[in-house]
Amino acid sequence: EKEPHLDLLRIDETVARRQVEKLSAVKHRRDAAKVKKALGAIAEAARGTDNLMPPILDAVRAYATIGEICDTLRGVFGEYQESFS
Repeated sequence: EKEPHLDLLRIDETVARRQVEKLSAVKHRRDAAKVKKALGAIAEAARGTDNLMPPILDAVRAYATIGEICDTLRGVFGEYQESFS
């Protein structure tokens, strides 16, 4: 059977570059101490049994990025490794 043709979404380099510049500007304007404190609160909650949503929301309000939040969680939980047994 013939596979269907898929149109791939291609992002223009200027759009990608503009997004990187916007992210850089946000990181420059935010309060780095608040971000660090918020990410620390996520790690602390993740090591215990606390609800993770409140510290994650605090981190978002402090302008932490999704990547920074995920890196913090990976630092506590590790990265999922599929087992092939």
